[in-house]
Amino acid sequence: MQKKNKLLPVLFGVLCVYLLGYAYARIFVFHAVESYAGEEKGGPRQDYIAKKDQPAGEGWEYQLFLPIIKAEESIVNYLFNCLAQSDK
Repeated sequence: MQKKNKLLPVLFGVLCVYLLGYAYARIFVFHAVESYAGEEKGGPRQDYIAKKDQPAGEGWEYQLFLPIIKAEESIVNYLFNCLAQSDK
């Protein structure tokens, strides 16, 4: 029973360190890139996160934070698509 009580704070601490590490990497290592399906900005927009000066998927930092990167990308795409639909 005592081990179960210690597990939750440890997991919470690991999650907090992971999120703080991602926040640091998001500010100093990664940047957002937007691309459009068409030749101009009129086509559907696709945002993705990549390491600065490298394509998406390169580097160990990208692999380490891949789950949260994909979550952030999907949230941003969902919100952008909802806003685009409400403008029509």
